[in-house]
Amino acid sequence: MDSLTRLFHSPPASVAAAPPDCLVIGSGTAGVTAALALVAEGYRVAIIEAGPFVLAEHVGSGPFAKQHAVVPELHDLVRHRTVWTDEAHAGDAAAGTLETNNNAWLAVGGRTLFWGGCTPRFLDSDFADWPHDAASFRPWYERAEALIGASGAGVGGAEADTAPDFIGSSAQTRLLARLIAAGLPAGAPPLGLDTRPVRNGSMSRGFDSSVARLLRCPSLGRASDGAALTISTECAAIALRRDGARIVSVRVQDRRDGAIRDIAARHVVLAGGAVQSTRLCLASGLEQVDPLVGRYVGDHLFVQAVLRLPEPLGHHAAYAFIPPLPERPFHVQMQGMFGETWYNPLDATMWLDGERDGRYLLYYCFGISKAPHAAHLALSDVAGADPLHRYYVVADRTPEDLATLDAMEQFTGQVASAIGAEVFRMQRHHAGAALHEFGGLRMGASAEGSVTDPNGRFWRIDNLSCMDAATWPSQGSANSYLTITATALRNAAALAGALRDAA
Repeated sequence: MDSLTRLFHSPPASVAAAPPDCLVIGSGTAGVTAALALVAEGYRVAIIEAGPFVLAEHVGSGPFAKQHAVVPELHDLVRHRTVWTDEAHAGDAAAGTLETNNNAWLAVGGRTLFWGGCTPRFLDSDFADWPHDAASFRPWYERAEALIGASGAGVGGAEADTAPDFIGSSAQTRLLARLIAAGLPAGAPPLGLDTRPVRNGSMSRGFDSSVARLLRCPSLGRASDGAALTISTECAAIALRRDGARIVSVRVQDRRDGAIRDIAARHVVLAGGAVQSTRLCLASGLEQVDPLVGRYVGDHLFVQAVLRLPEPLGHHAAYAFIPPLPERPFHVQMQGMFGETWYNPLDATMWLDGERDGRYLLYYCFGISKAPHAAHLALSDVAGADPLHRYYVVADRTPEDLATLDAMEQFTGQVASAIGAEVFRMQRHHAGAALHEFGGLRMGASAEGSVTDPNGRFWRIDNLSCMDAATWPSQGSANSYLTITATALRNAAALAGALRDAA
């Protein structure tokens, strides 16, 4: 892997020697989407990524998809454990005495190497407490869907599919018919999965992954060669160095040899994900500039189950999606068919490998979450710990959350009954387990009550932006990937315009 890394890795010293217009922190879908958009506008962009290069595409798009023993080991190359807790145990978390209970990843491409692929949009009502409405966000959804090669029902905002469904089996047809007959508006899911036929010299690309998009960009090269787009791997941002209302440099650490260096840039872009972007701001003392930094952190409500049918459906593949409704603030994904099993978060491709005689469906229900002010990320007091891992999240379930979780569990029984199945196993997960984090750098229409403006620009720091879900005041029931990508496109376009105006 190291020999391949040398083809595109730029040592931090070479980046610092010719400061870029924009320094992007993180190479997941937020960071790469923003970086590619800014390069397309003529800006020189450097990405720094704390993790190593391990895969050039999503694990399900290559030969590893069928290697069930290998995929968890790939995760372990770049995975670390984290803590989400409640207020009653926050002191233990600060002291580092709580057991870890969640996963996080550091790699070129981040979680886009392993994500599950479901890409629904938020409902219009989900934008009610955002500083911009659903109508203005819709064009960014369309661009994001085109960018990632999304396919399936509802893509492009149209009733008709713009590309074939990934699964079109007789088992899925029968499963959907049973749900619809029971009054549940089920359909095939929208997926961030290119299903276009191979033609005219162009190949379909499988699962979207930011690392594949990055490597396809002709502007990517080494800083020493004057490339417009560069990436420094295993390079951790440990502090934002500030002089008044400006970030003068980003202090980085080369994780290969421990060397520390400062990299200056005209503008700094946070794109490490809601947790890491917020953690870096706290590690840099930005809560002294704005006490809301670190507040309003949340995650999806998550109920998981396995449903057992009385007999096989006669095909290995089925995937049903039950969308949310304004009166039902959660959605359902069901994937199968399997022998008795339970979702393993270290095998994101499990649902691709069903069994013709399987009778079990994996069931995931994600619910809307609106984090209160009290929900927050904090730095732990563990001496000598890796600064990237020295944090915890405090997120108590609100009475509204508990009521929604009750409804989600009850709905699970309704779905099982509709398809003639039984609930074989069900679990209500703790906060953070859905891996769909948001908040910490809340956006708003004015500096009063928010950290960033509607375009992710910090109100009180002139040259700092955030492109990921850290800015979201809340999230809908939909999986985060598409909306993060659309947010990055929107915020990058606004930043490019602002940089032109300031030139």
